[in-house]
Amino acid sequence: MSIDPTYQPMYQQVRDLQFAFRDATGGSDHPAARQIDQEMDHLMDDMEVKKNPRDLENRIKNIQHYMADATHQGEALMNYNHQDHFTRSFEQMRRDVQHFSDYS
Repeated sequence: MSIDPTYQPMYQQVRDLQFAFRDATGGSDHPAARQIDQEMDHLMDDMEVKKNPRDLENRIKNIQHYMADATHQGEALMNYNHQDHFTRSFEQMRRDVQHFSDYS
């Protein structure tokens, strides 16, 4: 399936983050890690079908929420540096999607 050029850079970023997340968690079978990984899959699926940017933003917020929940529950999915990297990356991605021309 061909990705819309508007979504292509973000699609690639999510794919790269997903690989990095899997490396950072060591392929963990932890429920939170599986949930976050699955949400990243859904985010890429949403981009493939060119869902509304607000839907993408909501999916990104879900990922952020699951990561924060795991951290607040004291579950060490990854080290702090990796956690910080993913937190900053998804926050930037959320802001970027707000600048899409069809964001309303």
